[in-house]
Order: sequence, then C-alpha cells, then structure tokens
Amino acid sequence: MKNKRTLIHLDDLCKEFQILLLDTSAIVSPLDREFKGNRLIDRINLKKAEGASSVFFNKCLKEKGVFYITQKVFDECYREENPPIREALAKYENMKLSKKEKKYFGSICSLKKERSSLLKSFKKYKKIINLDNPESKRYQEVFRRNFSLKSKNKLSDVDYDLLITGAVLSQTRGETAVLSNDFPLLYSYNALVNKEKIDFVNYGFFIRIKQKHFSRANPFS
Repeated sequence: MKNKRTLIHLDDLCKEFQILLLDTSAIVSPLDREFKGNRLIDRINLKKAEGASSVFFNKCLKEKGVFYITQKVFDECYREENPPIREALAKYENMKLSKKEKKYFGSICSLKKERSSLLKSFKKYKKIINLDNPESKRYQEVFRRNFSLKSKNKLSDVDYDLLITGAVLSQTRGETAVLSNDFPLLYSYNALVNKEKIDFVNYGFFIRIKQKHFSRANPFS
C-alpha cells in the first residue's frame, strides 16, 4: 500500500516560512498540470495555463509578503518573456491567419502581458533578493563547498545560485523554502542540507502538486 502524500496549503507555508523563493519553472510553467501534444489547440491551452500561473503568483505576491526571487531568476524570466512574441510576429507577418491561429497569437500576447506584470511587481515590491556583504561572503563559502553538485545534477547557473542563496538566507534572515518542481534541484537540495547540516525546518523544499497545495521534500528520506 502506497503512503498517502500529505499536502500543505499555501497559506500554511506563508505562516511557516519568512521567505518563499520561486524558481523559474514555478513562474514560467503551469506546475500543477501537464500539457502534451503539438496541436494548435494544445499550444493555446499551454499558453493560457502559463499566463494563469503568472497571474496566480502575481496575486500571491501582492497579498502575501513572503514571495521572493533571485536576480538570476528575474533575468531568466525576462529572457523567457521576450522571444515568443518575436517568433510569433515573424511567423505570422503578411499571412492570413485562421481563427485558431489568431487565438494562439492572442494567447501569446496575453502571456507576455501577464508575465511582464509579474516581473514589474517583483521590482515594485522589492522582492528581488539582494545579499549584503556578510551574506555574500557566506554565499561564496557555501558555493565552493558544494560546487560538485552543479555538474553532478546538471544544474544551470540560475538553479545553483538559487540553491545556495536559499541556504544562506535560511541562516541569516529566517525560515526559507524553495518552491519548485525541478527534480535535479531537489536532489541537490537534499545533498546540500545534509552536508551543511541545515535543519529542514529552517530551509525547506516544496513540490507543487495542485494550484495551492504543496508537498514537503524530506531531505532525510
């Protein structure tokens, strides 16, 4: 018999942690649903879901004071925001569009607007992490000690930076957690908290199962 997964509501996470760090996949992708297929209607639904994810986190950001991103995640999301609209313009320029193609083009434009609004909110509410000098020094130490995890789990620069930043913040600013469905990042988190002897109560990792429900990753399992 399989163990039933215990889900934690987002409101409870916001009470338990002072800082909730979003990774790029949490922002640019609909983590609670999978969209497969290359039909135009599948791509339309995917873009709508991605836009809904940005709207959801934008609302959370404004209503709850615990959501943050790193500068590298912000920069990556900004890069993610811009290419799709240019590609769409290049594809459809001087072409007669079908009804579905117009709908797809509209969904791309809507996604760009919603993601741009979210990024502006991160700036407006000063939710982009900026480490002070002592934190930066600690960051470099933890960064060097665990650098082998980056190649072992094939982490991007953005993900490794997020992992180390979270570890530092959990020691300097209070309880911190990463929200992500990125499993290489999760494997790296498990190794890091054990090596650094960080209590998972202070530094957590949560996988998004439903829109507002998350599962805690147990670093000792």
